[in-house]
Parts: sequence; C-alpha cells; structure tokens
Amino acid sequence: MRRLPPTGALEAFLAVAQGGGTLKAASEDLNLSISALSRRIQTLETHVGMALFERRHHELRLTDAGMRLLDAVNPLFDGLHAILEDLRVEHEDSLNIGVPPSFASAWLIPRLQRFRDLHPDVALNLDSSGSPIAKLGMSLDAIILFAEEKQHNLDMRELKPQRAFAVAAPGIVDPRSGVRASLSRLPLLLHRGLPQVLPSWLATVGLTDIAPRRIEYYDDGPLMVAAAESGLGIALVLEDMVAFYPGVARLVRPFGERAPTPYSYYLATKSAGGSTRALRWFRDWILAEAARDETKTAAALPQ
Repeated sequence: MRRLPPTGALEAFLAVAQGGGTLKAASEDLNLSISALSRRIQTLETHVGMALFERRHHELRLTDAGMRLLDAVNPLFDGLHAILEDLRVEHEDSLNIGVPPSFASAWLIPRLQRFRDLHPDVALNLDSSGSPIAKLGMSLDAIILFAEEKQHNLDMRELKPQRAFAVAAPGIVDPRSGVRASLSRLPLLLHRGLPQVLPSWLATVGLTDIAPRRIEYYDDGPLMVAAAESGLGIALVLEDMVAFYPGVARLVRPFGERAPTPYSYYLATKSAGGSTRALRWFRDWILAEAARDETKTAAALPQ
C-alpha cells in the first residue's frame, strides 16, 4: 500500500495555512511548540519533495505547491470528519464557538436560552481567548468576528452591520446649531482603530470638509464612550459601542443621523469536530436572531 505522510504533519500544514502563516497561533491551537510544529511541516515537505511555504522571518507564505495541496487536503479532511461523525453510534451534539467577550456578554448570552429551548441537547462551548481565525476548523467550529470586509478564504455570513452616529452628554450640544458649528466648539472623539467611521459619517451628514475644534483619539471603545458621557466632546461611535456597554442613558444623539459603515459582525463556520447538524442549527438560529434585530430601526438613544 502506498505510504501517506503522517496525519500530524497534514494537521500542522492546515493549521499554519489556514491561520495566515503565523506559527505562534498554529502552535497554540495544536498545543505544540513552534519547533515541533516546524518539524512536522518539514516532514511533509520532505515527503512531497518540495517547499510548501516561503519562510519570511516568523511568517510562512504558501508556495504554488502549498496552495495546490491546501485546495486538495481541505475537502478530504472535511469528508473524513463527516464520515467519522456518521460512524459514531452515540455522541453528543456539541459545538465550540469563538466569540468576542463584549459580543458574547451583551448580545449572544441574553439570547442563548432561545437556542437552548429549540435544541436542548446541544452543548455550546464558548471560547473568547483570541486568535479565532487561526482556530477555525481546528479547535473551533464557528467564530463570530468583527471585520471591515469579508475574507475571501472563509465562509462568512454577515450578522450585524454597524452604523455610526455622533453621541454626546445631554445638554452640551444644541442640535439647532448644526454639525459644523457644534464641532467648531467641541472636540471630536474618534476611535483610532476604526478609520472608516469618520469618512462614512461625513458623507452622511453632507460635509466634505470639517474644522473641529480638535480631534482626540482613543484606542478603547468603552473609554471613548466614557469620555463622551463626561462631556469631553462629541464622539463618533458604532451603534454596538454604546449598545454593548452600560451607561448609555447618559448620552444623546444630537443630530439624529445613522451613517452606514463597512464594519460588521460576521459568522464564519468550518466544522472542527463538532456536530455538523448542530452547526447548521446554530447558524440558522443566529442569522435569524440578527435579522430580527435589523428590523428594529428605531434609534437606541434619545435625540
């Protein structure tokens, strides 16, 4: 019989290839040291007789041969998983889901009982430890992630598109004075990690240029919201930045606008050993929950 490379070498190859070429994330997902992970990849390269990755410092990029192998091995591993699941006489329907802590505590957990009522025998294990994309298909069956756009190599379904609007502490903005006049008097608070919010918002309010008193940047959403609550300026926020955190009653939307942005929460799925039917149930349920939210177009904050 023709000899195949060790399964562990193929798993190591998939972990690195699907994780974007980062050895650290792949080694953590497989519970291997980086040196052990590298040895497994070298074993596979020796077996096929050519390089599967280009080495660039601590990052590996797939060669043409690596891309061909990835395209071939992915469906084979998916099919093997499906067969093994079918052969199990008795097994629990379970799923491992990667989810950001804020999304889990503020949106998913309050709704999760509805999923349990529909599927009481499904065990959901939530993972908020980070590196979700690298773990998808390896130790996680599905992930919920915040992103600016879909990633072409993932099966992603949009859950919650994010609109942007201005918020401020009650009484510090006179809506009758307009956006331009208000920003000439008060600082504009922006999130440094969301550069598309400002241009999206400007297009919605009809301003091609802006002359705020000054712009102040924050690296943390709750901190920026707290600054707005304290009257330190007008903050441009995504809707879930205020919906996910307490204290929103201390903010108002002085201009009443809702600007579409390229940001959204997405669901990505790739079975990693959990029940395929449970994964289908969870996907259908969470998409329905998100669609129900989208029908609620009323503003979350007073104007």
